[in-house]
Amino acid sequence: MEQLTREQRRNKYDEELLKARWAGLTFDNDFMFGAVLRTNLDVCRRLLESVLEVPIDRVELVTTQKDLSVSQRAKSVRLDAYVKDGSGRVFDVEMQKNNEVQLPKRARYYQSIMDTEQLDKGMRFDDLPNTYVIFFCTFDPFGRGLRKYTYRQTCVEDGSTKPWDGTSRIFLNAKGKTGQVSEDLQGVLDYLLGHNDREGDLIKDIESTVDEVLSSETNRREFMKYEADLMDARRSAAAEGRAEGKVEGEASAYDKLGRLAAALTEAGRSDELVAAMQDSAVREKLLQEFGIE
Repeated sequence: MEQLTREQRRNKYDEELLKARWAGLTFDNDFMFGAVLRTNLDVCRRLLESVLEVPIDRVELVTTQKDLSVSQRAKSVRLDAYVKDGSGRVFDVEMQKNNEVQLPKRARYYQSIMDTEQLDKGMRFDDLPNTYVIFFCTFDPFGRGLRKYTYRQTCVEDGSTKPWDGTSRIFLNAKGKTGQVSEDLQGVLDYLLGHNDREGDLIKDIESTVDEVLSSETNRREFMKYEADLMDARRSAAAEGRAEGKVEGEASAYDKLGRLAAALTEAGRSDELVAAMQDSAVREKLLQEFGIE
């Protein structure tokens, strides 16, 4: 049998890993989250209603462009769901699973991109629509236990929020214990943590749309390409400091992980692969279980 090169082993592992990850994607994954809201705009509308607690007649996609930036030299970003409603308000709705200190400034940057997108040459600043950046977080982003954190500018001297510049940044905390939110929103927050006690029509429609996204070959290819590009970027950065003596060990590791990914997929247990990647103890246990040496 022809010996696989190191690059071939790595590519085989990547393919098996991404296949397993795709099959196990849930609503709390940022790719799936955005795909669901873009695929089913009525779900997106009802989700926004649950956050703002005001009626929204309809929503539509602002742009189908995947990567946005304020200029060619500026950092580009991918917005999960970039939509506007019938009154002209514009929304960016994001899923966030990793707790990071830069989240507030990332929201600020997203808002600046939205403003640049909305204000064409010849338009007045008064023509800027009200914009909302909304993060659904599976953790408490600010550590104060609130279910919902809403930020607008205030006057330092008297605490007034007037005049309002039309921007809002909302951070939703799935682990929050205080503060009132709508019943539908609480149901979604519970759902993000794996609890279906409040399952209702919105959750059912989210789940059916997840299935629809997973059945789409276009979505699958987009996910595979996006994730493969991320892997390549991470490896390029890591390669700069990699010691030459680790090459053979790394090749062996790729071979084991590729075989484990294939074994878990065949056994219908692809949801365990992510945990195996993140936890060495889980990985070793699974390698022993499947007899991979």
